[in-house]
Amino acid sequence: MKPILVSGLARNMLYPISILWKNMRVSYLAISEKRCTVQISGCNFKCRGCFSNEKGECGMEITGSQLAKYIPADKEIMLAGGEPTLDRQEMLSTISELKNKPGKRKIIISTNGSRLDKDLLEELEGITVHIDLKAYGPELHRWYTGKDNKNVLSAIRLLYEQDFDFQVSTVFIPDIIETPEIGDIARFLSEIGDIRYKIMRYVPVGDFSRRPYVWEIEDAVNTAHKYLGNVTSSMENRSHPKNRKTIATF
Repeated sequence: MKPILVSGLARNMLYPISILWKNMRVSYLAISEKRCTVQISGCNFKCRGCFSNEKGECGMEITGSQLAKYIPADKEIMLAGGEPTLDRQEMLSTISELKNKPGKRKIIISTNGSRLDKDLLEELEGITVHIDLKAYGPELHRWYTGKDNKNVLSAIRLLYEQDFDFQVSTVFIPDIIETPEIGDIARFLSEIGDIRYKIMRYVPVGDFSRRPYVWEIEDAVNTAHKYLGNVTSSMENRSHPKNRKTIATF
């Protein structure tokens, strides 16, 4: 593969110009007290209420070896997006390079689950997976994402059967993904096992929907607790800590 010369650096990046080999396309890195999030661009879902700027192709291609230089050895790493599994070979290569760097880093993949299959999970042994189940009802899922959820539901079963460290999450979106749908998801998960489940509070994008009220999230958590023992929400366990800072923009 041909090297890419990086001619521009982010305002707050204190690193020299580097030669980077083609790999995953990354838009930015954000660091918090315990985690560094690598934001990967591109996604195969077309979620109507998506707040991510990484849906399309943006950022630059960078290797896992280069990424590791930006990440302190004591930080766990989350590959998020966008959708990090779009190119599995590049993702696996990046993970391999990150694993080979000094320091025992926990690596997490945040994914919509549509591309997780048995073969890929065999390659991801030892990796923590956060899988976002948009909706349980197939028609609702297809309307919201443009894609079927059959593979996503299958991936959750595989993660449980293969004893992965994983968590399922769903974004509560008023008038679209509400407590009844959350209950259906929790019931589905309970039929597989006592799976960790997190309910996320929707961040408004345009006029698609409003921000959920606190009582709505609490009601959804209580409903999910009827089926599962380990249910949390983004209100008490933030996925994006307030002290998170962007350390590199590509």
